Amino acid sequence: MRKLLTVLLILAIAMTSVMAAGQTETAADASSKWPQQPINLVVAFAAGGNSDYNARALGKYLTKELGQPVVVTNIAGSGGSIGAAQVKDAKNDGYTILVSQLSMNIAQAAKMVDFGYEDFELACVFSASADEVLVANADAPFNTVQELIAESQKNPGKYKLTANTGASTQWIAIGLQQAGAKLNIVSSGGSGERLPLLLGRHVDLIPMPYNMVQDYVDKGQFKYIANVSNARSAALPNLPTLRESGVPAGYYYYNTMFFPKGTDPKIVAKFSEACGKIITTNEAYQKEMAALFQAPTYMNTADTVAHWSQELKEMMAISDLLQGK
Repeated sequence: MRKLLTVLLILAIAMTSVMAAGQTETAADASSKWPQQPINLVVAFAAGGNSDYNARALGKYLTKELGQPVVVTNIAGSGGSIGAAQVKDAKNDGYTILVSQLSMNIAQAAKMVDFGYEDFELACVFSASADEVLVANADAPFNTVQELIAESQKNPGKYKLTANTGASTQWIAIGLQQAGAKLNIVSSGGSGERLPLLLGRHVDLIPMPYNMVQDYVDKGQFKYIANVSNARSAALPNLPTLRESGVPAGYYYYNTMFFPKGTDPKIVAKFSEACGKIITTNEAYQKEMAALFQAPTYMNTADTVAHWSQELKEMMAISDLLQGK
């Protein structure tokens, strides 16, 4: 009996070792063979905005490059925080990827959420939006930031500016208020949701990527008030920035890909490299970006982490203001 028990014990140990080896091999195979099913890009903003159309533009080329469908799902709300939270908690198998930008750092600094970029595996920056501008209806009684501030002080609360709590537009609203503007701050969604508000004259001012409003400016419906970027744009060299106009706010939109924490680094690297290959070498993709007045932009994982770290430091420096203190 003892001999039989000993043999059975040895067999059990041997089987356990074989199964463990098989599981290890399966895990390795999964990363080397990735992707083997459709990939979901979760854009944390509504359809039609900057992050959305950049994700869709790249996604169709990724489908060919990776050999699996790359689909886009929009999960908007709370300045991108709802979509980000869902991806953070998603399975880390490489098939759910978040598309977000500056708004995540702002939400963390504003203490709207208890997570940030460090709770993800960053893959790459895959696009930089066209310069963001502050735009108004053409018949607005102001043409510059200084005139806007003066007019709003004469009529406190009359002029409505859209801002999305916990998003980059909140920073603009805070900066204008710090500079003396007496505006009525109206809650809004992403850029795709702000445009109809100005078109319908429900608000007086919106921040937007200029490529999304250039046609309206050309037609005489809208006019530019300021460039929201940190420096003047080559495309709009005569348009002053908010910072030049005495407003302590300004930024660039770097759309970024994030995987759930714990995703296999080999998968993250393979995906990032596929993005980089398309962005830096695919002429058809580059022509699409040119048509959108955007320069093809790519940062590898290390550079992406460095950018997000530095940006968060800047946001944390104004944390109290973002919290309304």
